[in-house]
Amino acid sequence: MLEQLILYFVCKTKGHITKTQLVKFLYLADLYSVKWTGKQLTELDWCYYLRGPWHQDIDTALEGMEVLSIQSDGEASLITAKDESLYSSEFDLSEGLKLMLDNIRKEWAGAGTDKFQALMGYVYETAPMVEAKSKHTAEEKASLNLQLEREKLLAELGA
Repeated sequence: MLEQLILYFVCKTKGHITKTQLVKFLYLADLYSVKWTGKQLTELDWCYYLRGPWHQDIDTALEGMEVLSIQSDGEASLITAKDESLYSSEFDLSEGLKLMLDNIRKEWAGAGTDKFQALMGYVYETAPMVEAKSKHTAEEKASLNLQLEREKLLAELGA
């Protein structure tokens, strides 16, 4: 599922996505899935590392996806499809999942410092990140408990 989500976000942004944005989108996809269903989409054991959500398997997946190109300018790494026809790909995902992923993309995709800072601020204020930041340094690899976001929702709903 990880590779499918990566390809989905790259294609739906038409290659206008940085690696940092992609990692945050993947984190939000897993987080929202846990929040509403109790289950992650991927099998990633998300870590708080270098001030954000991270997992080594994302780098490994990107390196192994021959259909993608990663171009770095020193500040950011832009991820694009090597073949632009991939941008019109259809994905075998449920309509509900597509809706959730598209909401993430529509809310947080785009260039510009303001959009990027808003995404980063939002991610850093999610329940798993708040807990990790309060207990660990940025250099530690600390497990993120995505269930905290579900617990927060259930508490807000009084369930």
